[in-house]
Formats: sequence, C-alpha cells, structure tokens
Amino acid sequence: MAMFHQSKEGAHARRRRISRPQIAGLAVAAVVLVAAAVFAFGFGSQARAGGQAGDATMAQAVPVRAVAARRGHLSVRTAYSGELVGEVSDISPQVSGLLVDVPARIGQRVAAGTVLAVIADVEVRNQLQEARGQLGVAEANRDRAAAELVGVEADYQRAMELYDQGLLSEQEQQQVTSQYATTKANLAAGEAQVQQSAAREALLAEQFANTRVRAPFDAVVSDRYLDRGALVQLGTPILRLVEEAPLLVQFRVPERDLSAVQTGAAFDVATEATGERTFSGTVRRVAGEVRRNDRTVLVEGELAETDELLLPGMYADVSVSLRDLDNALIVPGTALLERVAMDGARSTGVMVPVGGLAHWRAVTVAGRSGEYSAIAGPIEVGELVLTMGHNQLGHGTPVRVVPNEPEPSPTGAAGF
Repeated sequence: MAMFHQSKEGAHARRRRISRPQIAGLAVAAVVLVAAAVFAFGFGSQARAGGQAGDATMAQAVPVRAVAARRGHLSVRTAYSGELVGEVSDISPQVSGLLVDVPARIGQRVAAGTVLAVIADVEVRNQLQEARGQLGVAEANRDRAAAELVGVEADYQRAMELYDQGLLSEQEQQQVTSQYATTKANLAAGEAQVQQSAAREALLAEQFANTRVRAPFDAVVSDRYLDRGALVQLGTPILRLVEEAPLLVQFRVPERDLSAVQTGAAFDVATEATGERTFSGTVRRVAGEVRRNDRTVLVEGELAETDELLLPGMYADVSVSLRDLDNALIVPGTALLERVAMDGARSTGVMVPVGGLAHWRAVTVAGRSGEYSAIAGPIEVGELVLTMGHNQLGHGTPVRVVPNEPEPSPTGAAGF
C-alpha cells in the first residue's frame, strides 16, 4: 500500500511540474513546425512550377532563321515566259512529177542553192530541147528576112529617085513599094516568132530548173515529209527548213512594264536545254496592240549569240532589267509576307524578332530582282528580318533565332 501511494504522489508531483505556460509554449512550437513544413513544401512546389513554366516557354518558341537588312544597289529585273522562234519554211516544188531523189536529211545543214530534192525531168527536158530547136529556126528566119530587107530597101530607094525624076512609071513604083512593105512585114513576123519561141524556151528552162528543189537560204533541215517515189503536185511540202540566222524570242509583257521594255532594251534568255548558261539579246519590235484578255503586249527580240542546243519552238525564260535602285534597303525575298485583314485589305510586310517575340512590320516593295527585294518601311539597316519558319507566325509569337549559313551576295546588289 505504501508503494502504491508513493507512486501516485510521484505522478501527481510530475504533473504539477508541467505548468500551463509550458503547455502553451509547446503548442506554439508545434504550430511553427507545421507552418514551416507547409511553407517549405509550397515554396518547393512553386519553384518546380516556375521552372516547368520557363521550360514550356522555351519549348514553345518557334525556331526561325533571320538575315540582317542591308543597303546596296539592286538592278530590278523581271522574268517573262517566252518562246524561241526562227524563219521556218515548208519547201514545196513548183512543178508536178515523180520524186526521184531527196538527198537532204533531217538535221543536215544546207547552204543556199543546195539541191534538196529532184523531180523526174524527162518530159520537160524533151520539151525544152524542142523549144530550143524552134527558137533556132525562128532566129534563122528572122535573120533571112533582115538580110532580104537590106536588098529590097536599096532597090526601093533607087526606084523612088527614078520616080521623082520621071524615069519610072507609077506602076513600077507601086510594085517596088509593095515589095519593100512585104519584106519589112516578114522581118517583123520573124522577130515576133523569135520572141515567142524564146519565151517558151525560157518557160521550159525554168520548169526544168524547178525539177531541182533548192534551198532558198542557209538552213537546217528540221523535217522530211516525202521520200523518193512519191508523186508530188505543185505546192506539196517535201521538206521543212529552219533558217540559220540569229534566233528570235517572242514574249508577252504586261502593259505596266512597257515603259521599260522598248525597242533597244537588253534582255537575257535561259532555257532548260542550256541550264545555267544565258544568252543576251535586244528587243527589236513591240506590237502595237494590247491583248484584251490579259492586258499584255507581244514583244520580239533577237539573240546576239546562239548555240546548237537552242532550237525554234523551245520555251525560254526572258529576264529584262526594268530599272536600277541605288542605296536601297535590301532583304531576301523570302522575308516578305502577305497578310489579309478582316476587311479584305492586303498588306505586305516582314517579321522581326524583338525580345524573343515575332513582330509584324508593314513595308512597301520598291523592286525585286531574283531572290532579293528592295523595301521601304520601319526597318533599320542591320535589323534582323525572319526568312525561314515565319510564314504562319502571328504578331507576338515566341521565336528562337537559330544560326544560318552565310548569305551569298545577290546579283546586282552591292554590299551584300
């Protein structure tokens, strides 16, 4: 009993030693520990959330490329689609007959006067020989009449003198006069016969010559329609020739460019066959009418040089210099974008990176040349303009400019 009593007293004594202030202090300490734990957990969560948000912003930035705007010279050129043309002729015979030979072959170069085809000439040759014989007879008759007239004329002159002296009767005078007139008429008839025979001989000689179809100019055979053995009629095409002369190029120019594309204007021509090689030329003729359906004018130019690969009928890209711009603000053409507003208005501009965001700047295009354009607007020299990855960007879109390879200097743009 005594031990139990002591234990109760000890416990009671210990409870009395833990006072109320002490209990309050313990409670405050516990609250502080809980608050610290909550704060530490919340700060760590916020830090992690902030880091994730920064990473997300970086991940959402669109990678783009940019080039600095620069000042320089730009030759404003424009390209038109054209076609090479040449003097092309279908060669036809001027006589009918059997085609006995066609020595010309496709692709063969022929000089003016070269025999391209031969038509059977036996019949016309015989006729020509006959006509030449008839001409010889007519000339002989004329010469005989001329000689006879010389003697008759002398007799006529003596008879007239005797008649004037009264030594010749009127009847004799009339006979002499009649003979003289008849001889003169015979000479005139002989001369007419000679002319007629000569005309027939010339006609047959021409027909005989036409049995040989000859090249009218220096040319290349581009097509062969008939082979020997064919029966050809007057005007039947046998061959097709392309004149070996400076090629022409025809292209259509919008009426707005006519002030620059006039007679004497220089241009360059490129074709698929010749690759990167270009050929210079000069405008020779400008049509006098604007075609109503597309408001263009036909222009014809002549190439100053040619090549075996250039052939009539080829498509050609014609590049014409319209004007030169000095001290122009030049950017790559890929930097230019077109935007359509809600009201349908169109505008041209560029995107520039400002503080990691894409900003739209409206500009005016002063001229284009190949891959580069001259612009005017709120763009400073050296300021970056986006050139790749920016087509679908909106104003304020996060962007990340990635390095790009060095830009080559544009043709005709000084300082680039």
